[in-house]
Amino acid sequence: MSEIHTFTVAPGVELWWLPTTKFHIARLEVNFLAPQHLSETTTRKMLANLLQRSSADWPTEALLSRQLAGLYGAELVAKTTILQNLNILSVAISSALEYRQQEIFESAQQLLWSCLWRPNLDEQQQFAANAFKMEQVNLTHAYESIADDYPLQASLALRQLVYQNVKDLAVPAFGTLEQLQQLTPSQVRQQYDNLLKNNRIIVTLVGAVSTKTVQKVLTALQNFSPRQQKVAFQIKDLKSNYSKPLQQTKIEPLQQSQLALAYQTSGRWSVLQVLNMMFGGDDQSLLFQQVREHHGLAYSIYSNVNTYQQLIYVQAGVDGSQVSLTETLIKQQIARLTQENLTELLHHAQLALINQRLELADTIAVSANRLLLKALNPQAIIDDQQYIQEIKRVQLADVQAAAQQLHKIAGYYLIGQDKG
Repeated sequence: MSEIHTFTVAPGVELWWLPTTKFHIARLEVNFLAPQHLSETTTRKMLANLLQRSSADWPTEALLSRQLAGLYGAELVAKTTILQNLNILSVAISSALEYRQQEIFESAQQLLWSCLWRPNLDEQQQFAANAFKMEQVNLTHAYESIADDYPLQASLALRQLVYQNVKDLAVPAFGTLEQLQQLTPSQVRQQYDNLLKNNRIIVTLVGAVSTKTVQKVLTALQNFSPRQQKVAFQIKDLKSNYSKPLQQTKIEPLQQSQLALAYQTSGRWSVLQVLNMMFGGDDQSLLFQQVREHHGLAYSIYSNVNTYQQLIYVQAGVDGSQVSLTETLIKQQIARLTQENLTELLHHAQLALINQRLELADTIAVSANRLLLKALNPQAIIDDQQYIQEIKRVQLADVQAAAQQLHKIAGYYLIGQDKG
């Protein structure tokens, strides 16, 4: 990996540059960090969408898209992410460095700053009504579509159960329909002002740009307040020492039921990654092979891992009459992980994780995200070779020890009944 260069412009304002030649494009991403609060989640999502789609210089999505196309396909994206105690609003632009001796990335950088510093406001300095209404409608449609996405419904409901003692994390990063319906342009404008004045700012720059370009980024960053927040990344404590698992059941007239379970364990991150891959992380895992393929109980079944809270999530689409049997089989696979000699499956899981890591490393957005994680947590591993070494270091005994500690803390059951 290329050497990372860091620059501190002011307290709470910094630039992390990875001058790699791996990509034929460059990416500049401005990350605004604030404490995650349930009440502001939807507002920040709405703000991200508004900054992405129009500005004072290009007041419609069509005009901004045309400007990006003129930069030979430059891409402007904005999003919000909940990372433990942080809500991160990110605005990024990716483009070619140059084309036919024309400096493309320089112009792309200016477009990004224009969208950030000159948003689409009306004469009263509020977000333009037509742009606000359009984004409100778009988000409303996105929320309403959840009604037909039963796996997502189950996942969100399980999240609320797991984080019931940490309300700020119980909401998804895209917020809620209830908050959106009450949102006003004035509230979003207030959030925008707070973003520029008070949020901690970590800018990531990935690509083989010139030192001249880096200097221009540093100069632009001097426009931000010299008193930005010093909010730091912290892992949230779930306080999930429940005497018995939390459970919730909902019955709907559906053909397929959804089973969503959360298990907690302990172990270093690499062990949990391997455990998850062996358990339900791909099509060679125990859950897929035994529950879906061998017994034919699930239309789909998989697991994923949250290494921060040391959680393993399992989600399955099953027939309503098979929910209990499916959960019994899931328990049996956990028992197999604790007892059997699954060396071959261990080696497959390690290889799958390594291949997945190397495949993602070819994406510039992933490289930028890893750079941000490194800025937030110096212990974060972003070097591929170091990651591979840690994964290979996992022994079967490590997996068995973590599996022995797996205990269910929550379960959500969306039970489908015949519409007749």
